[in-house]
Amino acid sequence: MITLTKDKIIYNNHFNPECDEYVKKEVWSLWPYLSDRVVLSEDFTLEDLFNHIEKNKEAFDIVFHSCLGHYPLQLWIDEIKKSGPKKDDEIDYLEIYRWGEYWDWGDIDLSIGIGGVGKKEDDPSYGIGFTPLNEIKNLPLRLNEDFGISEVIIPSRIVLFFARLLKKIGVPVGKWNNSFNRMYVKGKTEFTVYELIAAVLYEISFYGCPEERDGTLVEIEQDVEETEKIWELDSEEV
Repeated sequence: MITLTKDKIIYNNHFNPECDEYVKKEVWSLWPYLSDRVVLSEDFTLEDLFNHIEKNKEAFDIVFHSCLGHYPLQLWIDEIKKSGPKKDDEIDYLEIYRWGEYWDWGDIDLSIGIGGVGKKEDDPSYGIGFTPLNEIKNLPLRLNEDFGISEVIIPSRIVLFFARLLKKIGVPVGKWNNSFNRMYVKGKTEFTVYELIAAVLYEISFYGCPEERDGTLVEIEQDVEETEKIWELDSEEV
């Protein structure tokens, strides 16, 4: 097991084949422990994760190249080091979560994601795909051990995407209850170091590199503004 703190990586092993004794030691790099279970200290942040990743950025750039959409990891390392406005007035913390969806033809999709948890109880989760990393780097990063598999009526990725998008561009969405799926199984789960890193890198690069991401958001905001103007004209005619 790997425990991540703000400035340390602690390796725990109950089954050391050499001495058959409990081992707990500080290590320098995450690289040899990608398949180990990971736990995070309470004050561990997104910036802390990137500080650990940067130690082996060349190796992580290769292994997680697909998760990054084949963009260089350095683009996000540079971004997270910038100063900028903080999102902690809206978002309490970031969480990694796992979920499953059962399709009526028998397939089960298992996924891992990351989102922001709002300070208000009725807030929908915040997507971070459009958010510059320097704005959320100081938020605590946590692992949500609750896990469930639900029957698919409307895929949760689609529902959650639109809820997050509406909130991002300032459209109120009201109390968030995902009533589109019926839960089949509930339980607890764990995460590996690899899964933690992959979930973060996949989400932050979903809309391309930082420059492409920002351009896409501007286009969406313009489309929404034009649509709102059309609605206003239609309502005036009525």
